[in-house]
Amino acid sequence: MVTLSNALGGGNTAASLPLPAAKAAPILEVSHVSVHAGRHALVEDVSLSVKPGETLCLVGESGCGKSLTCMSMLGLLEDNLSIRGSIRLFGTETTGAPENVLNGLRGRDVAMIFQNPMVSLNPVQRVGAQIAEAIVEHTDMRGNAVDRRVVELLDQVGIPNIARNKEYYPHQLSGGMCQRVMIAMALACKPRLLIADEPTTALDVTIQAQILRLLRDLQVELGLGIVLVTHDLGVVAEIADTVAVMYAGRIVEAAPVDDLFEDPRHPYTRALMASRIGFGRQPGTPLDAIGGTVPAPSARPVGCNFAPRCPMASDKCATDPQLVHYGQRAVACHFSGLHNAVPA
Repeated sequence: MVTLSNALGGGNTAASLPLPAAKAAPILEVSHVSVHAGRHALVEDVSLSVKPGETLCLVGESGCGKSLTCMSMLGLLEDNLSIRGSIRLFGTETTGAPENVLNGLRGRDVAMIFQNPMVSLNPVQRVGAQIAEAIVEHTDMRGNAVDRRVVELLDQVGIPNIARNKEYYPHQLSGGMCQRVMIAMALACKPRLLIADEPTTALDVTIQAQILRLLRDLQVELGLGIVLVTHDLGVVAEIADTVAVMYAGRIVEAAPVDDLFEDPRHPYTRALMASRIGFGRQPGTPLDAIGGTVPAPSARPVGCNFAPRCPMASDKCATDPQLVHYGQRAVACHFSGLHNAVPA
């Protein structure tokens, strides 16, 4: 299993916790999880763990299985999908668990920020009332204390004119404002684990920085663990302790964030790095695009899924590369260069 800790990563927030994350038990353990639609595997053999105060970023193109992996963590898969493997939240097995067990964890101990806030918010309820409902459902707070907490949360996530905007319906707010409301709802009960699917995509850079700063502050205060799905490598560099790169439903590389940026080992990771904006790139230099697309689950090639798009591909890639690890790193590539690596 790929075990991700911040022992060699950034770890700045975890250092302020009463119990260092490196010594704490994981609050999330995903072990050999696969998600199938009929005979097609959408997610294959994914193993991850997150400790208190640690941020794990899931990175990859659309269609790589990142969001589906997050949905499986909370038991939110659609009925036509099946799951294999083990998922433990705070020591409780959630794979196959009844709804009352899952509902006891959702909202209070673990919260999720969904990718599309306009769909996730109730269209016929004022946004302030939706946040208040989450507070009442999962805490003992009542009356004026709830109202004060709603205002505090909206202020934390950068909502202007709070007295007016909290009375608006979702359709009266922009997509970015709705995303801020979703973040406020997720943080309302001060969860111990936050699963965030592209939480800052619709936000301008100022509010994005404010939200990332808020998450870091909550990590120090609560020992908050975070699983963050993002396409933005700038966000990864800013907040991640560890990174898992997904491609075609599998983890192809995992490492502490500093190691990954300084020395990416998988050709897909290197291609993502080469296509990023900024990070010392000379103005006017064209970005290196990744040719082709992520294969559909029903059309994945024999052997390495990335081989059709990989500049290093050879006959050896017709054999499926195993995910192997060496120290804090894990890579699934015949040409990773890891020495003395063993199957994960």
